Amino acid sequence: MSRILDIEDIDDIAAGAAVLGCGGGGDPYIGALMTCQSLRGGAPVRLVASADVPDDALVIVIAGIGAPPVLVEKIPNGSESELALRFLEKHLGRRADYLMAAEIGGMNSLHPLQVAAKVGLPVIDADGMGRAFPKLEMTSFHIHGIPVTPMVLANERGDLMLMQTTSDQQAEHFVKHLAVAMGGIMSSAGFALRGAEVKCAAVSGTVSICQDIGRALRESRRLRQDPFDALLAAMHATEYYCHAHLIFEGKVADVERRVTGRHNLGQARIEGPDGVMEISIQNEYLIASRNGRTVAIVPDLVAVLDEDTAQAITAESLRYGQRVRVLAASVPPIMRSEAALRVWGPQAFGIDEPFVPIEQLMAAGD
Repeated sequence: MSRILDIEDIDDIAAGAAVLGCGGGGDPYIGALMTCQSLRGGAPVRLVASADVPDDALVIVIAGIGAPPVLVEKIPNGSESELALRFLEKHLGRRADYLMAAEIGGMNSLHPLQVAAKVGLPVIDADGMGRAFPKLEMTSFHIHGIPVTPMVLANERGDLMLMQTTSDQQAEHFVKHLAVAMGGIMSSAGFALRGAEVKCAAVSGTVSICQDIGRALRESRRLRQDPFDALLAAMHATEYYCHAHLIFEGKVADVERRVTGRHNLGQARIEGPDGVMEISIQNEYLIASRNGRTVAIVPDLVAVLDEDTAQAITAESLRYGQRVRVLAASVPPIMRSEAALRVWGPQAFGIDEPFVPIEQLMAAGD
């Protein structure tokens, strides 16, 4: 099954991806602007179900890499991802048949759509996380033994870097330094998969889920309904994110952040009628504690939402004085597997706590 995406679809996908991205993945507003511009001047973008991709098709994963705060100040010129794609195709000796997102979060959910409008390729309705994560090895592709390299990196000046490494962790080590050398933000083309690998290794249907969430928020505004009711209803209707709960509301009392390499690190403190919530940040919101008790923990979702609109606030946009609500939700089953938790569980981020699913944490708090 496939369908053509229009401008309204792009805005909906951006809004939904911002929620699922846990504050990371780049600014969704910038991503939507760039994608809509490409759509207006380019080819129609066709979204294809992963089950319909031929087994021998070549699929290239497109993503932005770098520190999200840099993206707000230095917007890409729009050619970077296409340059990276074409250089990787030249290296592989074959043209790509499909594009796909590395993660569902912020701008990175839109990167392949933006490139697709320029080069006329279809995009697969799937990604490698079902949320956003800060490191190259933190993908479902990696869990299935599919390497990120060969990978091409491109910046706004047209500099290109072809990388082949012995492991995804080694690629992450190099990229951490290259991100600084190449201007703090860059685009990438990598994870050259076959269609058969997409079917077993990707998290399917996530672009459509983003669109459903974004559409629910948009319709709630049009009908003047409670956007949080609409958001929760949309998430409860999904297979992956059905355990979704609002876990706190209040005012942002303090945000401490620093940019280290390609990561935005920090802590946020939110004060409200039910006490204090603290959230740890590494590009994404990782763990939320209420009055000293953990109420949501990575890889489950933690999202900070505007109190009036339920629009997600990215980690780099979180500011003192904002009135917010905090959402927590479950993730796709593969993200909670034993093999996966070794790569992106709490210990991978230096958090000395075990992973406990949100549904268990909520039941324990009753």
